[in-house]
Amino acid sequence: MTTKQDNSPELKKGEIKQILIQTASEVLPDFEFLTYKNSCYSFQRLRQVNNLTVHEILHIIFTLKDKNFAYSIASRLNPDYIFSNQYNIGLLNPHKDLKVLRHNSGALNIEDAYNFHNGQVETTTKTVKEIFGDFKKYGLPFLEKQTERLKSNSIVKRGFDYIEDLKTDKQKLKTEITEELNKGGLLLSSIKHPIYIDLKEKLQSVSGQSKEDRQLIPKTAHELLELYWTR
Repeated sequence: MTTKQDNSPELKKGEIKQILIQTASEVLPDFEFLTYKNSCYSFQRLRQVNNLTVHEILHIIFTLKDKNFAYSIASRLNPDYIFSNQYNIGLLNPHKDLKVLRHNSGALNIEDAYNFHNGQVETTTKTVKEIFGDFKKYGLPFLEKQTERLKSNSIVKRGFDYIEDLKTDKQKLKTEITEELNKGGLLLSSIKHPIYIDLKEKLQSVSGQSKEDRQLIPKTAHELLELYWTR
């Protein structure tokens, strides 16, 4: 793909942005161009869930020199996570590599991990259409699943109820938990704050939870408190 030539012109710097925007308008018109940052083009769709705004984000990293694309999808309840590249997070702000989602695998070889192009307009445009096709086929179901999780997951519902009833100084809570995290090398296990411990234990007591969801409870508890002090 990177060496096969076509009859179109060489791609000029900056042209990829218009190709991405045009293709998004054709394939996923609900997603609007958000911004360009650190070689990453981001598109966003906003959705209301339980009176909360969910930021659904498509991230596309493009390199002209290395002739490849990498792309991922995220659902962010907390806007502070919109441009985060973290994958290992909780139930409220999931982020998935689209190729991993497509192949249903945690590890991919280099041929499967990227989409490649030859640096020319025709082939690059074709590759972009394939990428947005992946977003439509594999990404949209992921976003729908996350929307349903925010509406009906018993752990999430318990967490929302907890922070809705919580009456404590938001800035003080943020400062205390952030200090514990920093001192503990950003490990969640270093958080000993009584409110965090209490919330985590209440989430762990929810019956009928899946093994996967249970493993995400420590981070979800932190996400819930972040949501509390940022809104």
